[in-house]
Amino acid sequence: MFNILDAILIAPYRLLPNSTAAFYLGTAVLALACLLVGRITFDLVWLFNRKHYTKEEAEMVRMHNLSVAAIEARDKVAYKAANKEANEAFGKSFFAGAALFSVSIWPLPFVLAWLSMRFTDIDIPLFPGYFVRYNAVFLGLYLIFRLVMWSFWRYLPLFGRVERLRREVAAKRVRLRPWTELGKPQEAQTADSQPDKS
Repeated sequence: MFNILDAILIAPYRLLPNSTAAFYLGTAVLALACLLVGRITFDLVWLFNRKHYTKEEAEMVRMHNLSVAAIEARDKVAYKAANKEANEAFGKSFFAGAALFSVSIWPLPFVLAWLSMRFTDIDIPLFPGYFVRYNAVFLGLYLIFRLVMWSFWRYLPLFGRVERLRREVAAKRVRLRPWTELGKPQEAQTADSQPDKS
């Protein structure tokens, strides 16, 4: 099994005769493959667990808004109770989001381990007279691809469908009341929450 995977992963590195160009091409293909596999996994996990994520976020918003309302009502006891629940809900939502993010980068350690086996102690030319190691090239290309693709996922057929669903879920979410609304009349709060149409 390892020999098969090794043959697949090394194949892009043998497409060009120049060793430096071949390394950059192969590493770019590998970085893009990691990004795609990670994104597919991320979307699948979100689809299977979206009800759970939506519930956690809704509970966080609800308790936060209750704590804001308690402050407005000058109810210290209610505020402390609501704020404690809001902090717990925020923690759950935060770690759920962190776990979901980690799903999108799970291929990285495996690919870095393979690159280490293949390219340890090899200097890769970056600029004339300046060399880096394999991990700097791979992680640099991966981050570039990730930033570039951030705005383009929604235009791709399958990824775009999941992205639209994610945006629809976010649009239905109850608005999180900012602390800056404290003391404002309800009409002013409503006006602040409306998008600027000018």
